[in-house]
Amino acid sequence: MRGVRISDRMGDLGRGGMSPVARFSLALAAVLGTTALVLAAGTGYLMARYVQDETTAFTQAAVASHFGAVFQDDVFERGLTSDEQQELRRDVSFHFSIYNTVATQFFDRSGTIVFSYDKDEIGRRLDPTAYPGLDTALKGMRTAARATIVADPKVGVPGTSLAFGTFNTHHSGGSSAAAPSETRGPGVSEIRALEAWSPVKVRESGQTIGAVVVWRDMSAIDAALMRIQMTIALIIALAASFLWLVLRGVYARSSRRIVAQASALEDALALRERTYDATLTALTSALDFRDNETGGHSDRVVGYMELLLEQMDIRGAELATLRRGALLHDVGKIGVPDNVLRKPTALSESEWAVMKRHPEFGAQIISGIPFLEEVARIVRHHHERWDGMGYPDGLKGEHIPLGARIFAVGDSFDAMTSDRPYRRALLIDAAREEIRRCAGSQFDPAVVTAFMSIPTARLAAIADDAPHTHPRVVAS
Repeated sequence: MRGVRISDRMGDLGRGGMSPVARFSLALAAVLGTTALVLAAGTGYLMARYVQDETTAFTQAAVASHFGAVFQDDVFERGLTSDEQQELRRDVSFHFSIYNTVATQFFDRSGTIVFSYDKDEIGRRLDPTAYPGLDTALKGMRTAARATIVADPKVGVPGTSLAFGTFNTHHSGGSSAAAPSETRGPGVSEIRALEAWSPVKVRESGQTIGAVVVWRDMSAIDAALMRIQMTIALIIALAASFLWLVLRGVYARSSRRIVAQASALEDALALRERTYDATLTALTSALDFRDNETGGHSDRVVGYMELLLEQMDIRGAELATLRRGALLHDVGKIGVPDNVLRKPTALSESEWAVMKRHPEFGAQIISGIPFLEEVARIVRHHHERWDGMGYPDGLKGEHIPLGARIFAVGDSFDAMTSDRPYRRALLIDAAREEIRRCAGSQFDPAVVTAFMSIPTARLAAIADDAPHTHPRVVAS
């Protein structure tokens, strides 16, 4: 049986540009790459969020812990002398530098700045309603956000203790207004900081008596976080690359194994089909040997049918079914007695009745074989006529299976071009004309049209193998 190999069809999948393995590799790379990016971005975001939240909580807790223990609450209740302010500033800058704090402001309940690293800001009052962080802190709650501050980064170095007059501090993006660059002290610069607001409460009563804001330099933490994120991203990328290599290898090996198995299966199926056909050919040869006056008849009918099928553009599995039908069409003659089958003269009416049953016998013989179920229909109906006058069922027109209609033309043409004991074979042209004459009565007109389009030379090449027991007649 002719067909397209399964492995060939699998190979064709890649002929549009890329092979299946290449397409799988690209798709897998896209999926893993996207997953890695999303995972790295999500991990980085969660880590940054976690670090910011923890830093905020730690900063606020650390600042709050200094009031009452290190700094006195009366900072918010009365004005301080210059000496007290200088001493407080030393203490604050020293303790807050531990947390990389580069600037701070203390507010009383009214929003007035009572302490700052920038002495020019002391005494200035801010409206809490215009500053959400201050308003939140005075209500007893904490809040934090990223901000840009103009300050001296040396203040955030742990252990720093500076006096007033060393520099001035201003803020941009924070709660205080930005100052012109000419008012900035020496060595100051813009710093990306965490602005953390905390309430100041009396330890005994828990009453809020003020608020404090600190700007913590986050550059070191951000740098460490960036290194962590890059490390995680690199690990994820390496893991994704390794996974890609592993999965691609698995897919490639599986593909090769599938192709090999498909090829082996195709070979096994082809061998099975050849075995079927060889068995059927051996059976028909045995029939031809028994019915020696029609020797080679089945092979010639197969040849005519193949020419017809070529003209009718019938291919694939249907071609194999029709070929087998042609090989087995007379298998029912096994049930016809030798005295009828091999009678050298014309059959009597009763003998003809027995002979006409061979299509039924043949269909019964092969109908129980699964791969010959469709063939059995051709065998049963190969003597039906287009006009309904055939046998055994008297089917008419397109109710007759197409394979049987095609076969009827090839079978009749071979019978007409083969010698019989009781008559001489017709010439090719005479047999063709007889086929044409019987279109619409004995034969399907469409099949006859296809048959008449076959070159005479191709028909003659097959007909020359027919038995000729009488002297050949040569056309004048």
